[in-house]
Amino acid sequence: MKRLQLRYNLLHILYWMASGCVCGYIAVFLQYRGMSNTEIGIVTGGACVVSIFLSPFVSSLINKIKGLTIKMILTIIFIALVVIFMVLALFELPTVFIMVLYMMLWSMLISTVPFLSMIAMNYIQSGETLNFGFARGLGSVSYAVSAMMLGRLIEYLNPTVLAYVFFIAIILALVVLYWLPDCKVQVQSAKKEGNILGIIKKYKVFFFLLLGFSCTFAASTTLSTYLVNIVRKLGGSTSLYGVAVFFMAASEMPVMTITPRLIRKFDSVTLIMVASFCYILRNFTICLAPNLPILFIGMLMQSMSYGLMTAVITYYVTYNLESHDQMMGQTMIGIMSSGLGSMIGNIFGGVLQDTFGIQSMLFFACTITVIGVIITFITGFYSKKLARNS
Repeated sequence: MKRLQLRYNLLHILYWMASGCVCGYIAVFLQYRGMSNTEIGIVTGGACVVSIFLSPFVSSLINKIKGLTIKMILTIIFIALVVIFMVLALFELPTVFIMVLYMMLWSMLISTVPFLSMIAMNYIQSGETLNFGFARGLGSVSYAVSAMMLGRLIEYLNPTVLAYVFFIAIILALVVLYWLPDCKVQVQSAKKEGNILGIIKKYKVFFFLLLGFSCTFAASTTLSTYLVNIVRKLGGSTSLYGVAVFFMAASEMPVMTITPRLIRKFDSVTLIMVASFCYILRNFTICLAPNLPILFIGMLMQSMSYGLMTAVITYYVTYNLESHDQMMGQTMIGIMSSGLGSMIGNIFGGVLQDTFGIQSMLFFACTITVIGVIITFITGFYSKKLARNS
């Protein structure tokens, strides 16, 4: 039991270290390649659009291709990611090629996230004791520590060092992946696997909770992608940007770790509403920060917003969706957050900055946060009303 938890922890640690290389420093890497904020927004937004279609397609392959396992899919995608990132780092390419390749890199990486969640949920359903929140929290700490170290490495070298760190982390993640006991999605013979439209019609509360999350995530994505610009606006440097990312990611672990206990004491919808409200505290503090210390305080609120939301919504799928719908349910979390939410946040954030200045981007982040919280609270109270009447 402890060995399984240890191995799964290591998988998250290495995966999110690699993820930090791609997502945490995207603005720094692409600015180094001479791209504007608008172009960066197009890259990240375009990647999110691709992921909306790519994620469900990749997830559905498990049930469509006989003998295909999660390990096989992740191996193929991880190797492709390494090749793409190394090409971006080693060769001077035209801007349009850089944009297309980074879109592929980002969208393919996003499409792998549901598989990490599903590995844990499959173990839990088979009777194994596994704390997903703890492993995901360690992943956040790994993301945080690597972000801070990468910030210093970039200052001493240049942003292409990200590709080499990514290569090492992904290869080690593959080793750990095959160290895990075999685990594959259980195919339901009697019932057909759910599709996106079917999931939306069948689980309306789940969809609208995700819609609210999508809006708050869009705001936080805007602030995260262009955080380096906010740090510079307040007088910081790239290394201080790394420190800011560290504060943001490291704060997630405590809440993620205790999520299983919280779910036993409170219903998941209540916890999702709490996390949604905390997004207001987080995003408004970051947007209105007059100096770096206040900005770091806003970063620390990542724990009760994104940290709580991500862990709870993952468990929500396991306990509220039928087994044959769970793989697509986990995929929808990624589609609505990293897909739709990131697309809105990145495109609007980049265009608004280049057209009207950074203050317009911050105003946009505050506005869409409020919209997301309103959607979540209306859905939450409606869900509770249904529960009382049933």
